Amino acid sequence: MTVSATTVARVRGGLVGVVLLFAALYFVQGMNETATGLVHQPIYSLLKQWNTAPGEMTTLVALLGWPWCFKPLFGLMTDFLPLAGYRRKSYLLSMGVLASVCFCGLYALMPLPSGSRMFLMLTLMIPTFAVTFADVVLDALIIEAGRPRGITARLQSVRWGSCYAATILTGQLGGKLCQQHHEEWAFLICGGLATLALLLTVLCVREPRVVEVEDDLPTIRSTFSQAVRSPTVWSVGAFLFVWHFNPFTQSVLYLHMTTTRHMSDAFYGDTISLLAVGSIAACASYGVYCRKVSMRWLVPTAVLGGVASTLAYWFLQGTTSAAIISVFVGFTYMTANMIQCDLAAQACPLHAAGTIFGGFMAVCNISTLLATSVGGFCYQWAKDGLGPEDGFKALLLVGAAFTLLAWPVARRIPRDLTFR
Repeated sequence: MTVSATTVARVRGGLVGVVLLFAALYFVQGMNETATGLVHQPIYSLLKQWNTAPGEMTTLVALLGWPWCFKPLFGLMTDFLPLAGYRRKSYLLSMGVLASVCFCGLYALMPLPSGSRMFLMLTLMIPTFAVTFADVVLDALIIEAGRPRGITARLQSVRWGSCYAATILTGQLGGKLCQQHHEEWAFLICGGLATLALLLTVLCVREPRVVEVEDDLPTIRSTFSQAVRSPTVWSVGAFLFVWHFNPFTQSVLYLHMTTTRHMSDAFYGDTISLLAVGSIAACASYGVYCRKVSMRWLVPTAVLGGVASTLAYWFLQGTTSAAIISVFVGFTYMTANMIQCDLAAQACPLHAAGTIFGGFMAVCNISTLLATSVGGFCYQWAKDGLGPEDGFKALLLVGAAFTLLAWPVARRIPRDLTFR
């Protein structure tokens, strides 16, 4: 089956409808994502209650990220393998059902026996897979809707702004649920939101049914062949991998704040909300200046933003400094992330947007997963050898140094992409 322009999914309500639908669906995704959403802090809280060591905790949490590493495969399926005659809508519907059933099922099984670490992680793999696949489909829709209109970067701003608007709520609500030991309610809320996403997809997404089905193997082979031979794909992928390999992770920060600094789970949730406030400001501002500033200047800004968002935690002392740092890090980190997403979207061929963009995002996720696992053991080793405070600062320096290595890699990106 060769996909033609007539098979592109559309949204009711024109451009305004596109923006509102993406905002709503990405808000739900931000709430339901297991790595950063509403269940994120309850997972850590349960593992901490079960006396899980830092290294084991970060390794277990890293397992939840593995479905994100298969985004190219999911992109391949949504680009070239229609489900029930549809490339986008049917996948969104099926993933919504899967996430809803699994989240609600976990709520019904709570409370789990102490030590049910592996069962919890393996069960959460299912909604993680569903959210990841839905994310790939939505990313493809953004590129299909945005590239012809020249608004890809602005739609990316809507995407990330909506996700971080959800993070404000997840930080507040997740912290309170953990503080009151009602972690199971997070699973029920996520199940309800997945059902809401189902209804929005049914009502708002319009897509012509694919009638003619031919052999896709030559098209798939050609797509991958072009990607493998493309210096743009390789250079952008290498830049994304190096930038995201930072051993200083949110897992390390959570452990440091709640164990070394003795801050409450509720306050940690507040810092997540404040980080989201800074991120939303970054998304809004990027939507204004993104088309006015060349990638020649934006890419170095992404590197500096990554370094600054790590070293800012050097000044972490008490609750006041933690609040200020969270807003600053939200702005700098999200600015860097927006630049990378814009860069990746510009490097994607339109006919295989889901596949190639999914590949770029998988590179980011693989790098982050490896860094998360390594970071947990490094933090444990540094804390034992240097003490909690000095070990934490040592990891900050290591993380910033790794991010800085992304600059020489970025210089290999072709000039036709960075000089737009």
